[in-house]
Amino acid sequence: MEVNVEYVPNEKQFKFHESNSDEVVYGGAKGGGKSCALVMECLAYGLEYPGANMYIFRETYDDLEANIIREWKEKVPKELYKYNDSKHQVTLNNGTSVKFRFIRNYSDAEGYQGRSMDWIGVDELTKHLKKSIQVLLSCLRSPKGYPPRFRATCNPGGIGHGWVKAEYIQATDYGKHKIKCRITDSIKEFIPARVYDNVVLMENDPNYVKRLENLPEDKKKAFLYGDWDIFEGQHFEEFDKEVHVIEPFAIPKHWDRYSVLDYGLDMLAGLWVTVNEYGKGFIYKDVNEAGLIISRAAEKMIDINNGDEMMINYAPGDLWNRRQETGMSAFDIFVENNWIMIQADRNRENGSLAMKEWLKIYDSVDEQTGKTIRTANLKIFSNCKELINNLTEIQSDEKNPNCYATTPHEITHNVDALRYFCIMRQGPSEPIKEELDYEEQKEYDDYEELEEEGFY
Repeated sequence: MEVNVEYVPNEKQFKFHESNSDEVVYGGAKGGGKSCALVMECLAYGLEYPGANMYIFRETYDDLEANIIREWKEKVPKELYKYNDSKHQVTLNNGTSVKFRFIRNYSDAEGYQGRSMDWIGVDELTKHLKKSIQVLLSCLRSPKGYPPRFRATCNPGGIGHGWVKAEYIQATDYGKHKIKCRITDSIKEFIPARVYDNVVLMENDPNYVKRLENLPEDKKKAFLYGDWDIFEGQHFEEFDKEVHVIEPFAIPKHWDRYSVLDYGLDMLAGLWVTVNEYGKGFIYKDVNEAGLIISRAAEKMIDINNGDEMMINYAPGDLWNRRQETGMSAFDIFVENNWIMIQADRNRENGSLAMKEWLKIYDSVDEQTGKTIRTANLKIFSNCKELINNLTEIQSDEKNPNCYATTPHEITHNVDALRYFCIMRQGPSEPIKEELDYEEQKEYDDYEELEEEGFY
């Protein structure tokens, strides 16, 4: 029996379908035809490999019904399958089964451990934690000898934004090339798609594109262009790499210097901040290292500090809590190992608001050149990569929009450390005139020359 499937993929969808990579993530902006592409890719695999065991996941059954299952029923001819409503399962005529399932959290994902899945699809990958998807990927195997495949769609934003961006977007240079995972040998690929690629939507609803184009600039970058540095729910919307991130320069000796840390066995996050005579702050170096006991963490801070003369070292108040078994606190052990600190205010809401004040962008006119530039009272050296990424990725707390979220926990350490500094060393109440001297520092051959010129 010959059955026609009325589906003509656009250029990006076609690229998605023809890929033989082990893991492919498709999307980036709204309206790119992602759900349709995922459904049709599932159908193509299911028809090619009889008896395959396939799964498509979203956060809830409501989401599945509204998007994936609706797409399936509209696009796939009824002659090819039977659908069981109670089991949320499709069975193709050749014996392939497609199960529509939800995972809201890691506990849901764990429920699938031990199963064999020939093909896994995840709609809205950024809605999930990395560890949840890792559980699913551990099930990706084919006893029948079929090629195991992982296919996913996504937009910027969500609790999984950071890890998806790191592993599929940045790792492939935003889809310019494929990569090979050093651990699993899997070939990974990202296929960016925008609403302009979706010819059908452009023809059927041109006003949808106009609505996206009419959004405020930050939302337009995220929704229309798929900008992974700007996304819905981003807490520090003030943060702009073009304004806040600068290349390192030689710091004058007379500028005040501070350090701040957030410590746990899972991560030591330390930041070094200098403040010039105008009150502008510069984060100039950092440390991020996991698995350090307290004494080793103190040694690491001293090592990275490298003799800098610090005005104050800040740390969160929980390090002063004494342990019942020893009567000592983490602070005591840091002091024993020659790293002296004072206690920072841990108020999350006040600290988050203080950070926003430091990061606030304003226009300033350089008195020498007359040039108007966008600037802020806090700048970050480009070598502090973890902090830069974390400020970009962290979302607002759903229960208190004045605070940033505490999950995913792995991206909060540097942000917490910066929060302690910002709340303890309040920034100037008025915008500071822009001084471009630091951007024009001459390069020096060695530290002796730096010291002679009054820099360190």
